[in-house]
Amino acid sequence: MKRGITDRFVWAVRRKQSQRACSALSSAMLAILLVFSPCAPAWAQTAPSVEYQVKAAFLLNFARFVQWPSDAFEGDSAPITFCVFRQDPFGSALGDITQGKSINNRALLVRHVQNLADLKSCQIVFVSDVADKDLPAILDTLKASSALVVGESDGFAERGGGIQFYLEAEKVRFSVNVDATKRARLNVSSKLLALARIAHDANPPKGN
Repeated sequence: MKRGITDRFVWAVRRKQSQRACSALSSAMLAILLVFSPCAPAWAQTAPSVEYQVKAAFLLNFARFVQWPSDAFEGDSAPITFCVFRQDPFGSALGDITQGKSINNRALLVRHVQNLADLKSCQIVFVSDVADKDLPAILDTLKASSALVVGESDGFAERGGGIQFYLEAEKVRFSVNVDATKRARLNVSSKLLALARIAHDANPPKGN
């Protein structure tokens, strides 16, 4: 009887240790993601909410490795504004990961935008698969601004988006359209470019 109790106790301790190990592993994986592992797991097929936690973490780091011209902000104390256009797949993930953080002494603000004109005050604009049909109008609205436009649809970068998420071997990766970022007068860190697939406009705008 005593042996049975002991065995159950040992099993419970080992189970607790296993849970702690899994938790530590999850934290380590997120930490790797936050320093730009190019092999961050996607989990897209089984848990979309986790996929968007990963993408939210990437958006935060894009803001850390991109510099905007000074006239992209209303003032020295203006925040870096993340705008999710119309359909929002992040839930609370983007707000949670940016809450209380700052970059270069600028607070971080997350907005959900419905109207094209309101995008002009954004530094990062996320366009989901659902909202992708509006990409031409979004780019036209932002053509005189310095917004980093990020999406996830096939060919997004080649169609003029700044950064495109894509899946490769069940991992989240990203492309950077260096033509688009140049047009937006964005200084993209070489550290970020080293982890990206470099893309160009498929149909360069006339005059470029």
